[in-house]
Amino acid sequence: MQNDAKQVELIDLSFSMESSGTLWNVVFEGFDQNVVLVSKFTGHGPKAVNTLYRFGFMIFERSKDCKVEPKDWGIEIRKSLSENDTELVDEWTTLMENVREEMTSLVPYTQ
Repeated sequence: MQNDAKQVELIDLSFSMESSGTLWNVVFEGFDQNVVLVSKFTGHGPKAVNTLYRFGFMIFERSKDCKVEPKDWGIEIRKSLSENDTELVDEWTTLMENVREEMTSLVPYTQ
């Protein structure tokens, strides 16, 4: 069980959202703004980062509705949404968490 805890820490996932809308737009027009969901996968160690790069390439090849950017620390995946729909955001979050679990399971663990 202890190995599992260390394994999960090899890849971190964080989320952010970017929008061209301002607070003024949100207050007076509502949340129906074009937004970009950003998922950052950070690898701890060269093996984790290499796994992230492999996954990033696969995602880039298979999915045309998101943009994958390699970074020194891992990968960043960007997905544009035409409106800020919480259901779509929840689906994206779940998908990215599942991708993280799959990537983490492929990182070779050495003590």
